[in-house]
Amino acid sequence: MIFTKIERDRYIDSLETLSETAILNEQPGIETGYVGMATQVFKEVIEEIGLSTPEIAACTEADYVLVASAESEEAFEKAVETVWAESAPTDDAEKPESYLSSAAAKEAEPRANLCQISVPGEYALEEVKKALNAGMHCCVFSNNVPLEQEREMKELAREKGLLCMGPDCGVANINGAALVLSSINNRGPFGIVGASGTGIQHVAAILHEAGSGVSQTIGTGGNDLKEPVGGITMLMGIDALEADPETKYIILISRKPADSVLNKLLSRIRQMRKPRVVFFMGCDRETIEETGSVWAGNLDDCALRALELIHNDYSLGSLSELKEIAGEAVKGMAPEQKYVRGAYTGGTYLDEGMRAMWEATGGLWSNAPMSPEWKLPEGAASREHTAIDYGEEEYTLGRPHPAIDASIRRPAILKEAADPSVAVIVLDFILTPPGHMDPCGYVVPDILKAQELAKSRGGKLVFIASVLGTTADWQDIRKQEQELRDAGVLVCRTNYRAALLASEIIKLRRDA
Repeated sequence: MIFTKIERDRYIDSLETLSETAILNEQPGIETGYVGMATQVFKEVIEEIGLSTPEIAACTEADYVLVASAESEEAFEKAVETVWAESAPTDDAEKPESYLSSAAAKEAEPRANLCQISVPGEYALEEVKKALNAGMHCCVFSNNVPLEQEREMKELAREKGLLCMGPDCGVANINGAALVLSSINNRGPFGIVGASGTGIQHVAAILHEAGSGVSQTIGTGGNDLKEPVGGITMLMGIDALEADPETKYIILISRKPADSVLNKLLSRIRQMRKPRVVFFMGCDRETIEETGSVWAGNLDDCALRALELIHNDYSLGSLSELKEIAGEAVKGMAPEQKYVRGAYTGGTYLDEGMRAMWEATGGLWSNAPMSPEWKLPEGAASREHTAIDYGEEEYTLGRPHPAIDASIRRPAILKEAADPSVAVIVLDFILTPPGHMDPCGYVVPDILKAQELAKSRGGKLVFIASVLGTTADWQDIRKQEQELRDAGVLVCRTNYRAALLASEIIKLRRDA
């Protein structure tokens, strides 16, 4: 049955409702739940996932809604109580002031110079304009913003000499404050501008681990380097970091920009005064080095080459050791076990993992493949070598991103383990303040069940994982890694190394 809780004229921003949706879906007796403001997009989503009711249809956009398919009204009411209890500030937390507009907030707090915006995407342009006109930089978490509107807000920001990070900016760290989904990082001499939130977080985490850190990290949003937007925030971010006295070195990260945008960026990069490392996925070394920059071939390489600039010889360990680990891992596998399955939380790590495993596997099926002929039909079961992005809409419609909602990917573990031809399952975990407080521990019971299932068939299923985060994160990366190791998971320092280890295992199984 479907149950609802509606609060009239109560606004909750989308970052909070994402977290609340994740909490709701974890509660006993809840099959599917969703939390949000009753906008038209909200209503369309719950219609598609089968949670629409006449009461919600009658709501206005100013109404806050919790809706779920639950086994009973009692289960729903208990779940709502838990959502509100876990979302409420602790008794000793200072409750933030509330204002009716960004202009009112600016008037009350004249020193405020940055506004974080996480309203539904259809309202983002209006709110960004208000904040920019009030003289504040913007960090825009809102997504599903049309490209022409993104261009409009960024052109206004440029006109006013202000940064517009996003839309769809999930990671930013400004003057030591971790915004949106960022990990908590040490301060240091490196400024990062990136169109990949995971890429920024990955490099910053390695810098933190190496005893260095970041001055600022500026997320542009994933669409900034597309032709209709033109790389406005990336270009302004470079200018900002060059002018920032705390930034001594600059790191640029993105997938390969559109050709017209790439040409503009390369022209600007040639003029940069500060040492820089550039990782544009898919750009060749010669193109980057011709600008006077240090070229990086992957995210690990990007961080390590940056550390070389400060003569820090931090190492992620020898890649040669992966062959030895793989040799031990395959012992006890059944003859039919020969395939890898990757269950990823997002596109950046999926791309990196597939590129690293491509040669060993001869190709991977995916819902977000490297080439169209490897496209896995929506809803189809995995086949042969497969890697799935659980951040794609087919899994997240009506749900938060799996970096926040750990339950989205959880069924994949036992589903893939049920296939007796699977030899290895690769998982990535991303730590974030609004995410699950124990994302690794949450799936350990499923990992143990999967291992027992393989053993009962006379085989051995290997799990390989990486955890992205820092020791300063609330979840603590060391604690999360240890929970996985205690469950027999092979934990690698990075996603790239996890994919390489999986490749070594697949090679051994292929040649057996």
